[in-house]
Amino acid sequence: ASDVPTNEYTDDGVMNNSTYLYEVTATYSDGEESGPSNSAEATPQAQTVHEVMYDDGTSESSLDMVSGDFVAVHFNANNSGEDLVRFKWYQVADGGAFYIKLFEDASGSPGNETFSKVVAGGLVAGWNEYDLLSEELIVSGSFWAGIKAFSSTSQIGVDDSSTGSSMYNDGSWSDLTGNAMIRLLLDEGEGASCSPGD
Repeated sequence: ASDVPTNEYTDDGVMNNSTYLYEVTATYSDGEESGPSNSAEATPQAQTVHEVMYDDGTSESSLDMVSGDFVAVHFNANNSGEDLVRFKWYQVADGGAFYIKLFEDASGSPGNETFSKVVAGGLVAGWNEYDLLSEELIVSGSFWAGIKAFSSTSQIGVDDSSTGSSMYNDGSWSDLTGNAMIRLLLDEGEGASCSPGD
């Protein structure tokens, strides 16, 4: 947009689940244009998309995984099914690679694997997101989502102030002290009841 006469602008040409990068410049009365501002990213979502998690957003410790190790978090989706929109995780350092894994629930532990995808490139220290919408994954009921490590996988953040929803596998599944900082964005779809702004 250009020649915007006020200090606000509404971008009404966006599409859900696409990430947009915004920055602004100012043009002064003498015609001189400023350099760009800091940039900001935004990804619009449908009102029916919600984030599910067990961590509180603070990483008190981290999980140093070796190649072939797994960590998984237990989730519940509507029995009628929800679209899996994004996989979100907190890592301690830049870089690395790993597999995103989905598992059936087997009496309170991860069971049969239902999905696998390699994630690599552009990973940063802190929160990261990976778009899964194009995979057309529908989850329902009780299931697990997690990571299988490569030798390059960064340490994954762990919230020590909550427990009971994460498991670790370095040969067999066992309870993790704390919860791995892995979150999902799910879309309830047309059956959801949301008021504007939710």
